[in-house]
Amino acid sequence: MSLTGLWPSETDKQEEKERLASLSRDYLSGLIRSKEIDLTDETGLNNKLMAYLQNVLKCNYETAFDVCQSVLVDIRGYGVINDLIQDPYVSDIYIHKHDDITYEKLGQDYVYDKHFRDEQHLMMFIEKIALLAHSRVDIANPLQTFTLPEGYRTAVTIPPVALHPTVHIRKFVSIPTVDELIENGYFSPGAGEFFKAAIKSKRNILFIGGMGTGKTTMIAISSKLFDENEKPLLIEEVMECPMNIPHLRRLVARPPSIEGTGAIPLGLLLKQGLMMKPTRVIVSEVRDGAIFYMLQAMLVGHEGSMSTIHANSAKEALFKRIPSMLSMSTEAVNLSHEEKIAYAASALHLIVHLEQDPKTGVRYCRAISEVVEEPEPHVVDVFVREGDTMKATGHFPKRCQEGAYRYNVEYDPTWFKKRL
Repeated sequence: MSLTGLWPSETDKQEEKERLASLSRDYLSGLIRSKEIDLTDETGLNNKLMAYLQNVLKCNYETAFDVCQSVLVDIRGYGVINDLIQDPYVSDIYIHKHDDITYEKLGQDYVYDKHFRDEQHLMMFIEKIALLAHSRVDIANPLQTFTLPEGYRTAVTIPPVALHPTVHIRKFVSIPTVDELIENGYFSPGAGEFFKAAIKSKRNILFIGGMGTGKTTMIAISSKLFDENEKPLLIEEVMECPMNIPHLRRLVARPPSIEGTGAIPLGLLLKQGLMMKPTRVIVSEVRDGAIFYMLQAMLVGHEGSMSTIHANSAKEALFKRIPSMLSMSTEAVNLSHEEKIAYAASALHLIVHLEQDPKTGVRYCRAISEVVEEPEPHVVDVFVREGDTMKATGHFPKRCQEGAYRYNVEYDPTWFKKRL
């Protein structure tokens, strides 16, 4: 009589290990959701999982050890995408589904050659990073935005609002200086020197551009030029601006709880922030009526304040986008369209337009424009990009010169000389 079939085949053994691993991942997911474990305590995790495999699933030591090691690999570091997290030149990581991961590196998009085993594997990863960020992602909270311990902004969606679990991680890349931007052609020498002088002479600046053009990063670059005795206040909807300077105070908005209470919106932080006597008020991005308080901060003496919005040109920003956002503010909703434009024009000095080449991924400054108040509000380009450089238009920014006199900053007239 043949003994074939009395002993489990290698295929049977592998299938059994996969079953045990799947049950173990479910067990770990439950511990993560209930916050019963410390993800940094690998010894504790190992002991819990070994006990579960041996005492609950009745595995022998050898099988339990093998399964335990294969499962714990998933939660060490950042697992499948750890290489992307560690790469200093990767700026964005996109997990479209468990087997579809792309990333952006030095402005170029690439397909990642690794992937999660299945949707369950990806969900355990999502639960882990949410726990690291003191957040929660589940059926009751299928849309979440949070910040990882390294400061990376993360947006997650899971069913039922998405067909598959998705993750986007925006990393901080190295922050260059303005001089380095001049060297690589981001600014022309004249435009770069003028930009530095505008920061030092505390002009109020609005950075505009599309998604991914580096508006928030430009705020961090600008902050390197702040006086060391300043006390700036940074306000964000989600912590994303890689600013690290002395005396910085940082406020981050809070979404509502699961019960729909406890929200602290950006507008409230801005309103309260004006009482903290900051030298500059910086808002990483404004999308709604909170722009009223941003402009008010600029008007009541917080010179050198900055913010960003999405807009395709300086004119669109001043005449369309800002009035539209002011209409969302209870304080400004009754102002006429012209009054909203005048309110913004009195607060802003410069609008800096940033772009990214869709073919090469290279980011650059498209234009620097002065906001003029009189005889009526309008914007005038000071520098515009022509080809691979920026050229002066011949306009001398008088409102910027006012700040230069006040803060003893020299403006070189040759920066603004129009050249053919």
